[in-house]
Amino acid sequence: MERKLPQKIEIESLPVALSHLHRDMSRMFLQHVGMSFSRFLVLDELRHAGESSQSELQRRLGMEGALITRFVKEMESARLVTRRVDPEDNRFSLVALAPEGRSVLEKMRTLRQSSEAQLLDGVSDNERALMLKVIKRIQENISRWQ
Repeated sequence: MERKLPQKIEIESLPVALSHLHRDMSRMFLQHVGMSFSRFLVLDELRHAGESSQSELQRRLGMEGALITRFVKEMESARLVTRRVDPEDNRFSLVALAPEGRSVLEKMRTLRQSSEAQLLDGVSDNERALMLKVIKRIQENISRWQ
């Protein structure tokens, strides 16, 4: 069943509309890419940060430790990441992006570009710029609450 948003979004419903948009985009991402957006974020963080402890991934991504542990174990089994005991403190595991993980990220980048074009079909450059400006303002407002 396809859900349609009303033509005019009331100001009070904007957070709800954004939440629904995030949910719908996450579903689309999983369907087209074959991996949840949360798992993609773990791989992408490793690509940027290099080898990291699971606790550092948890902190950077704002995810629960148990979730990071589950994702890392699954991705290690799929040979997307490698994991080893931290030589300085054997209580911690260090996680790094494996060559297969880099390959998957490259394929995802291509898929993301085509998906983004479809998502923004009919949205003008001015509308895109305005959306980005509003999203950044909302993020700034959230950071002031924390």
